[in-house]
Amino acid sequence: MARYDEIFKFLNSDPGTGIHVADRNGVLLYINDTGIRFFFPEQIVREDIIGKTGGENGFPKEWVDERIAILREVEQTGEEQLLRTIWQGRQQFSWFRPLSQEDGEDFRVLVVTRRIGGGEEADRLLDSKMTVVKSSVADLGDLQVLTKREIEVLVFIGQGLKAKEIAMIMHRSVKTIENHRISIGNKLHKSNKVELALIAREAGLMVDDSARSRLQNALKGRGD
Repeated sequence: MARYDEIFKFLNSDPGTGIHVADRNGVLLYINDTGIRFFFPEQIVREDIIGKTGGENGFPKEWVDERIAILREVEQTGEEQLLRTIWQGRQQFSWFRPLSQEDGEDFRVLVVTRRIGGGEEADRLLDSKMTVVKSSVADLGDLQVLTKREIEVLVFIGQGLKAKEIAMIMHRSVKTIENHRISIGNKLHKSNKVELALIAREAGLMVDDSARSRLQNALKGRGD
């Protein structure tokens, strides 16, 4: 642990950057405080998760399998990959980078994660020349209460579209869209479109997210 703390001293100085190191099987070898905050409940202790696979640490099988596939691809190609996902209701980007190996060392990957809302920076990353993997699963956090259709409407609200414009895109009546907006506001306890738009942008929601497999209460109660 101390070795990695020293190696990643600069990155660890950024409270918005999560860092962890894993081997080809997804065994967690190192994670910084921000990484724990991004992926685990508050009560988790670092010593309880180091040396375990994602499955052993309570992550859903789909989530684990997706990341194992990326680890194996990075090992085979030696090239960096970028994973975009929704976790705890926030858009996250994770860079998977192979670490240089000393003699006798097993393959390891450095994973650098940042939470980035919707906007130009996220768009640039999604258009990156490196391989970009869009996760097929999502942990919607507080947005879990919304239906598939309500997620779609919330995305368009976040883009600043009016009810009439959303209705045209979704081939629904304006009244139907307004009813969806009211339902979204009631479920999220927000009273106006400005607040809803901010939620959508902070989450980095895309229309495709409405169709992703939802991870029900991922890691809820872990460490109790």
